[in-house]
Amino acid sequence: MLDEPTKDFIRRVLSVAECDRERWKADAVYIYADDNRFNPGRKQITLSIGFTESGNLKKVLQRYIAKGGKLAGDFQPFMAHMGSKDHQSLCHSTRFIELLKVAGKDPVMIEAQEESFDQLYLGPAFTWAEQHGFTLPLSYLVIADSFLHSGSMLGFLMAKFPEKKPVDGGGEKTWINAYLSARHSWLRNHSNAILNKTIYRADCYLREATKGNWDLMTGPLVMNGTPIHRVA
Repeated sequence: MLDEPTKDFIRRVLSVAECDRERWKADAVYIYADDNRFNPGRKQITLSIGFTESGNLKKVLQRYIAKGGKLAGDFQPFMAHMGSKDHQSLCHSTRFIELLKVAGKDPVMIEAQEESFDQLYLGPAFTWAEQHGFTLPLSYLVIADSFLHSGSMLGFLMAKFPEKKPVDGGGEKTWINAYLSARHSWLRNHSNAILNKTIYRADCYLREATKGNWDLMTGPLVMNGTPIHRVA
């Protein structure tokens, strides 16, 4: 298990990877054509660290409503069909976007986002890592990045190289390097130009692996030009 300082460091690295900030802005709203349930990708809203309409935005708002956020009632009319494939994206709703921006300044929303991030991304990623025999902090960071960026560890990428996972007798460092190389190639050659621009994530982790920084104690780690120190 990772200690809390390491978990906090991983959170900050992932925040920089997504938002160019060590602490993401809870009121930041982005619109990207990255809803890959459609071809080509359809425009959708992303809130702060990576809560998308096609992903976990609805769960964040449900948590915010359940916690009694100031604008809980205002979000209710938007909740029924949010996230369903046949529902038009709310990226065209100025009212909904303004609600997200205002609610993002509410401490209850900040708390809801932090709890959701740990529950929806870090929790599943760390569980996956443990179940498959990974122990090194850099491995956990790489796996958490994949859960945040792609929703999971993508099976077709893991099938591109022969190394076994540690639980099956494979080498942890060899596996992580092979996975990062496969992921880098996939992102670089993806048909969606937005993903092409995200190879800096794999570049960063490959660089740390080459340096031997598997315990994430040698710093700073530089993500897309931003140095991140072990101690905030």
